[in-house]
Amino acid sequence: MKDNLSRRMVIPGEVVAEGDVNLGSGVYREGDKVCASIMGLLEKRKSFVKVIPLTGRYIPKVGDFVIGKVTDVNLTHWYVDINSAYNAILNPRDYFRDIDAFQTSLLKILAPGDMIFAVVREITPTKKVYIAMTNRGARLLRGGRLLTINPAKVPRVIGRKSSMISMIKKEVKCSILVGQNGRIWIKGKPELVEIAVKAIKRIEREAHLSGLTDSIKSMIIEEREKL
Repeated sequence: MKDNLSRRMVIPGEVVAEGDVNLGSGVYREGDKVCASIMGLLEKRKSFVKVIPLTGRYIPKVGDFVIGKVTDVNLTHWYVDINSAYNAILNPRDYFRDIDAFQTSLLKILAPGDMIFAVVREITPTKKVYIAMTNRGARLLRGGRLLTINPAKVPRVIGRKSSMISMIKKEVKCSILVGQNGRIWIKGKPELVEIAVKAIKRIEREAHLSGLTDSIKSMIIEEREKL
């Protein structure tokens, strides 16, 4: 699948569209013109325009899937590092199976260092972030390799309609979970995991380039043929 040819680098204040279009993040309207508010990668469709930042720390949003690391546990909940300025809280009722916190030590279920794939359930006005593992796909992660990239590059790794990440999974035959917080979990044959890591790191470096999906696919095939 070809990449959207409208993608290009833009700078703050640059006019990126005109007229009646819907605005996404990273843009603002000035009269009849739409301008970029940040430096980043322009994504423009028929009636929609946004700019994807190329740098930036992860800011949690409700509905985001994230890969978290359990950092602490007390009698009533777990604290989870989600690669953000805000630690997340996982309550027993948000675990993927029923837990009676008064009858079971939470430490025996999830301990510091455990990795989980969860969804951001709620963000309070005071910036408390609550995550849940009750959604489909959420789970405890065992084994595998954890890779961390710039969260701003995650949409490029996923691709339009998941085109990029689906292609990588198919070509390397690995299980891959991508968190919106910039963490990516890969599990498979070690030599194929290495190829997946190489591909993702290249996407992170070259996120601003067009035709990237085809280029990455060719690279993966070349690396695989060397095995």
